[in-house]
Parts: sequence; structure tokens; C-alpha cells
Amino acid sequence: MKQTMVVGATSDIGVHVAYALAKRGHSLTLTGRNKEKLSDLKHKIISEFSVSVDTYELDITEMNSFDAFYTSLPQKPDFVFVLVGYYEDQNLAREDWHELNRTIQINFTGVAALVNHLSLEMESRNSGSITVVSSVAGVRGRKLNYIYGSAKAGLTTYLSGLRSLLHSHGVHVGTILLGPVYTKMSFGHKLMPWLTLKPEDAGEKIVKAGLGKKDQVYIRWPWRFIMLVIRLIPEWLFKRLPAF
Repeated sequence: MKQTMVVGATSDIGVHVAYALAKRGHSLTLTGRNKEKLSDLKHKIISEFSVSVDTYELDITEMNSFDAFYTSLPQKPDFVFVLVGYYEDQNLAREDWHELNRTIQINFTGVAALVNHLSLEMESRNSGSITVVSSVAGVRGRKLNYIYGSAKAGLTTYLSGLRSLLHSHGVHVGTILLGPVYTKMSFGHKLMPWLTLKPEDAGEKIVKAGLGKKDQVYIRWPWRFIMLVIRLIPEWLFKRLPAF
């Protein structure tokens, strides 16, 4: 039975990733910031599936806690899914460096620090798989969300380099380029239904890509072509386009 860790398991998508893995018979290690939500999720999964579930409180901004956390695990994971994201007022992030720092720390530096811990141990045993959710927002800086997008761009580049580094060591690193999903984070934004996933569908697609050890995946295929077009727009024109 595979041992699988879900980081950010109490998020809207993380819950469905945990369920999709339990449905496949994986033993689970679930992490999150909210102890009560973790406990509730654990009991729901155990009541529905015959799998073992352990829970740990973990805050992606508390990077000095990662070493002790990972050392304390009784069984190291075969698969890891990282579902951490933070998107708030982008104007505030421009005006307040605390919000700027929080956006970058949660979406990039905290994730990278945790993945470093995970990947070093996997490298030592020449096996393991880490799948991390990034975003299509990181493909090109757009005036609507360039601070969030820059953090995700950094994450995507980091994962690409790490994937190349660890390939010869038998460790897989996957990147999920996620578009909009109907979650609390996207509430209030103008979303196009034909491009927006339900969280349960996103969770299932993420698990399939991760277990299939895909390198880099646009979780909804039209985004591959949309972002190709966006990348090809010349800068002189791109800077004159309205926010989108």
C-alpha cells in the first residue's frame, strides 16, 4: 500500500485530492493549519475507506519547523501532493510589503523550502514522487495578478530545475499548471464556466497526473493553447491590453 502525503489537505482542492487517493487505497498523511478541519477530514475518510490516515499541523510560512516535522514522520511518503496557494488583494500587495511578502512566501519560498526537505530524503533512497500545484498565472505577468503570478512563475521554474536535477536519481517532480477553480480563493472573480473546474474534478485530475508521474500538465487542456497565444503577444501590444 502506497504512503502518500497531502500538503494543504484542508483546502478546497486538497480535500478532494485526499478523497481521490483514499479511493485508490493509499495510506494518507494529511497536513494543514487547522487541527479541527484535519480531524474532521480524517474521520470522514476513515468512515468511508479502509485506509490509514495520520494528520499533522503544518504552516507553510513556518519554514524552521519543516526539518522537525519531516524527521518525526514514522513512515516517509512514496508520493507527495502539495496544494498550497494564496491570492488576496493584489493592490494591497503592491502597497504593503507585508502582504507582498506573504504572497511570495506562501506561493513560492515556503513551498520550495518544504519540497527541498522532501526531495533530499527521496534522493537518498532513489525513489519518490512530488507533485506541486502551480498556476497558469505564472506563464506571463499580467497587470491583473502579476504579484501572485510572479510567485507562481518562480515556483514553476524551481520545479523544472529540480525535476531535471533529480531525474537521474529516480525521483519524479511534477508541476500542475492550474487554471481557475471554483474555490474560496476565486470567490468574487469573474470566471468563465467553460474554463473553470469544480474542485472535485480538479482533485481527480491532479491525482491522475501525479500518480502517472507527468512532468508538467495544464490541468484543463484549453489553457495550453490560451497561454501559448498570450506568450506570443508582443510586449508593445501586451502592455496596452485591458486587464484580464
